[in-house]
Amino acid sequence: MTAANDQPVLPTPPPLKAPVSVHRAFIYSACAPGWGDIYAGYRFRGYTILLLFIFFSAWFSWKLAQTFRAVVGQLFDSIDGMTPFVMPELPAVAIGISFLGIYITWLGSMLSAVDTTTGQLRQTGEPTPASVGWTVGMSWFCPGSGQVYTGDRRFGFLLFGAYLLGFLLLVPAYQELFRNLSDLARNGQLPANNPYAVINLVHELMARVDNSFGRVFQESIKYFAVAGALAALRHGPLRADTKWRTPSLTYGTALFGLGWVCPGSGQLLQGRSRIGWGFLAAYLGSKYFISFLLGGDLITVATSDTLAWLPVALQWLSMIEAPLAMRRARS
Repeated sequence: MTAANDQPVLPTPPPLKAPVSVHRAFIYSACAPGWGDIYAGYRFRGYTILLLFIFFSAWFSWKLAQTFRAVVGQLFDSIDGMTPFVMPELPAVAIGISFLGIYITWLGSMLSAVDTTTGQLRQTGEPTPASVGWTVGMSWFCPGSGQVYTGDRRFGFLLFGAYLLGFLLLVPAYQELFRNLSDLARNGQLPANNPYAVINLVHELMARVDNSFGRVFQESIKYFAVAGALAALRHGPLRADTKWRTPSLTYGTALFGLGWVCPGSGQLLQGRSRIGWGFLAAYLGSKYFISFLLGGDLITVATSDTLAWLPVALQWLSMIEAPLAMRRARS
């Protein structure tokens, strides 16, 4: 078929499919586990993650409902004078496993969404994004996803596995917490007429959990994931970027905030690797030092509270130093 001027009429080409968005997939999975993979075209993986999330959520809700019904039943029986109130045995193991299942499935969903979308972009030859804000956000909420986002897939999954290992390392600390609380309640050592004493007792127990090896290990994996992802950006897509070293109120404020999120990350983004990793090592080293002293009963909880100002001071020093270095670059 030809037109009046004998020129062939070509069929209208089909619209090009827009490339997937890594950022959108990450948000989708953060809101509804599995949605990001479904959006990227990996329906089997996405629906599998979604069904796992629904299963663990239903299990957790069922166990909580059973516990609530047993506690309320015992309470009303004691009010009616039928039986004295006795705290029923809680299904702590089932509740703990189901809750961890919910959380780990949620984390894994975000990591999977970043993995499928970045892999798809590389296969189709589309440029992969390189955003500092998204890198920090992904690494903070799901350690390891920042590395997958910046192109180091294997290391990202390794960091994610190490972060999950932190949950196992936390089990002894929480077991000790629940055992101490049960002993205090059973022996009548929780003075009901003195709430401040109760608060102090609970604070001491929680301080030991917060300074336990498992908690510090998990925090160190998260900080290392953030710092490593930013360093990868600096040595990759942002190699020639000078805005993080050029005096600017906007980027100076951003560097200040990055130091709060992860000590040393601002310096790494400026390309000053030695001082950046030094800040992070000093900050985490002080955390492990306090954990070692408190875990070995070499110091009291009150002393650990005082020593906790050491990592805080290092964090603030890191926050202030990066913008000052930017200002010095002008002179």
